[in-house]
Amino acid sequence: MERTAYARLYATVVGAALVLLGFAGLLQNTEFDARELTSELFGFYTINGWANLFHIAAGLLGLLLARPLPRLYAMLAGLVFTGLGVWGIVATNGTWLLGELPATRWVNLINLLVGISGIVAYAASRWDRIVAWSGGLGGRLEARAEFRRQKRRRRKIRKRKAAGDN
Repeated sequence: MERTAYARLYATVVGAALVLLGFAGLLQNTEFDARELTSELFGFYTINGWANLFHIAAGLLGLLLARPLPRLYAMLAGLVFTGLGVWGIVATNGTWLLGELPATRWVNLINLLVGISGIVAYAASRWDRIVAWSGGLGGRLEARAEFRRQKRRRRKIRKRKAAGDN
């Protein structure tokens, strides 16, 4: 699998899911003015008009960037959604992020999942460069593990020989 395929898959799947989430939310709640007029989508996911527009915009951006710049989207979405999730967890339950976005436990959890998976997709798509940047640390660790395996094999052979001599 080509390395950018991880980021492309993330941008496509998460982009489509966010667009669907935003449109499903707009069918339930289109209120932009009153903070107290939020709805619970699927019975647990708190939404309002601003949250729905944010999800649609983030999802459309993912779908637009899935082919030309999937790594950029994976990193941006990863940072933004992880930041919103952490900010929401640090804030008290039911507060408003950026003045308009509801932050409940479920919203924060889903934001964290979307964000962390974006960072993981970006890292997976750049794994070759990460290993090269670390000075081939992965190769050195694998060589060290192979050396230990060979050492154990030699030890077992010596024990067998010593047991056969007696």
